[in-house]
Amino acid sequence: MSSRIVTPGGQLADIQENQRMTSRRAIAALFCAVLATAGARAWGAGIEDERPQQERGEVWKGIMSSFDLPFGDLLKESADATPEHPLSVSVGLDYPLQSNVSAQSGLQSQGANTLTSPTAVVNLRYNPLSYWFFNFTARRYFLPDRQQPWNPDFTYAFGYDDWHPYTLSLIYGNYGGNRFSPDYGRGEARTRFNQGTLSYAFKFPMPKLLEPLFLIDEKDQVNCSVGANVTPRYTDLKTLSLKAYKKSLALGCRYTTPENWYANITLFYFPNREQQQPWDPDFTYGFGYFDWHPGTISVQYNNYSGNRFPGRETAPGQGGFRNGSISITWSIPW
Repeated sequence: MSSRIVTPGGQLADIQENQRMTSRRAIAALFCAVLATAGARAWGAGIEDERPQQERGEVWKGIMSSFDLPFGDLLKESADATPEHPLSVSVGLDYPLQSNVSAQSGLQSQGANTLTSPTAVVNLRYNPLSYWFFNFTARRYFLPDRQQPWNPDFTYAFGYDDWHPYTLSLIYGNYGGNRFSPDYGRGEARTRFNQGTLSYAFKFPMPKLLEPLFLIDEKDQVNCSVGANVTPRYTDLKTLSLKAYKKSLALGCRYTTPENWYANITLFYFPNREQQQPWDPDFTYGFGYFDWHPGTISVQYNNYSGNRFPGRETAPGQGGFRNGSISITWSIPW
């Protein structure tokens, strides 16, 4: 099926859609990634004779518990325990280490997930049932003239996200140039739902075979996830047009200590390299101190700019350490 659209720049672009084939390819790629992960764990288990036999049961239990809808929990009452509040709120400040912006950092409402101005942030997360959630983040730019079309006034995400290992997650997230008061004459919109990204992932702990190579202390942990991402509509810089179904695979790991210090990295692979835009990273990373408990303060550095692996060209103003930002966040107690 084909269709023709008019981009904000006034150009006509042909979009060749084959939804059935792209869906099959995305599912097949994710299936292969999950099989590879399972194979690595099985190989490590074959070397370690003392691996607990119950681990296989935990894998199956985690997969089968994913996407549960335990409505019965809504009716349970506990006389000796206070249930967790389903709504969590945090406020904070994001400060960019570098404020310049490149012409290739974005186009229209899509672009690099980097800041060009210090911003105040209010984040609300609502968990109505189990690990189903809705997340909303509002931003206030202290230097409004530096806000780019792809720098959002607000972002949102929802879906199912269980932090336990061996579970599946399905999340929709929209981090583009959403506007509270859009200027339609400039091509802005409240939100473009079809330009958000759908992510499907499987979580797992680092194979025990690799732990001695990465763990500094035996009490530390490394948890990973492997998944697939699909963006139904995305802006293509080369043709200045809107195209269909950008796909990528992701492998991410997070190193944590009992004292709440952490470091994380996520690697991305685009099966169709032409779909990757200058602002789409080969990898993202971050580190800092993070405590999710109410009444605590977290300090983090994150870099979501167009980072590139060695040997690959980086877009101007992208992929440097100073393209990241530092955030200080306070989780409000209820």
